[in-house]
Amino acid sequence: MAEEKNYFWIKIRQDFFTDPYIKLLRRMAGGDTYTIIYLEMLVKSADTNGTIYFQGAGSDIAEELALMLNENVEDVRALLAYLEAKKLMTHPDLNEDIYLVATPDLTGSETGSARRVREFRKRQKEQKALQSNTEVTNSNNSKRQSKSKNIEIELETDTKQKSYSHIVSMFENNGFGSVGGILSQNISDELKDFADESNYSEATKVISKAIEIAVNQGNNRPAYVWGITKNWYQRKLFTLASIEAVENKRKKDTATSEARKQSDEEKQQAAQEKELLAKRQEQYEKVLSIYSEKFGFVRTPVFLQDTPDLKNNDVWELLVAGDDETYERLKQVVDSHE
Repeated sequence: MAEEKNYFWIKIRQDFFTDPYIKLLRRMAGGDTYTIIYLEMLVKSADTNGTIYFQGAGSDIAEELALMLNENVEDVRALLAYLEAKKLMTHPDLNEDIYLVATPDLTGSETGSARRVREFRKRQKEQKALQSNTEVTNSNNSKRQSKSKNIEIELETDTKQKSYSHIVSMFENNGFGSVGGILSQNISDELKDFADESNYSEATKVISKAIEIAVNQGNNRPAYVWGITKNWYQRKLFTLASIEAVENKRKKDTATSEARKQSDEEKQQAAQEKELLAKRQEQYEKVLSIYSEKFGFVRTPVFLQDTPDLKNNDVWELLVAGDDETYERLKQVVDSHE
């Protein structure tokens, strides 16, 4: 994505430390430490519009932040729980990435608007120079080229305007408020960034999808939408088809992982049952041995079937259904026949 900002900083308002959420945070055990970590996180997320991406260096986002900020992991974990409980933090796309709601309002920056103006003027100058040279060499050809260029510009302008109007309508019709000022410029810039990698039709579909996700998650903040689109852009997902393909693969991988986990649990349960059965078989053999030693009979199922006090089937069923003390109880029965 084209760089929108060159320099970033966090602006701490005068009422920051009197905000009820911050006052409540500071009153917690270890609250001053949590507040410092929170400020570090705000600074860290300034150049990503509030999003801190999980890179996989830690086992989860808490451990990774602790490494990143050189803080205690348990302090970070406690702070994340507080921020999420107070809705000061969300998880874009329902993954390990986190989004700090306050960052966009606290971030100061120097935009790249001036750069765009210079580049636009440079292109205009080059086009005029090219047109002038062409007119010198071939007047008729220059007129045809000029007419074709005008038609192309008109078509491109019409496409841009339709895309812009569609996104504006989606914002205003879904509770994001009226579009104007910075938000209007953000929409134009975001459309251009994605259109440069595909076209305006695809760019419109992508941003519309991001708005749909935000609405479904109950977050009607434009900054949340831009956090989603920036994540896609950094992952080089410039079309709706590529975004849906990645999401479908994620769902499939999750389902496969769950199925594999369930299969492993079933195998483990079967192994435990087999082990228990083998243990019961061993106890059964010991009971037969005791009978043989005490009464001098050969250890065979036939013997037990002919013994009214302890039949073969009764012994086996008791062993299978019994606990680890079953063998001792049966041994006492054998001893009582002495």
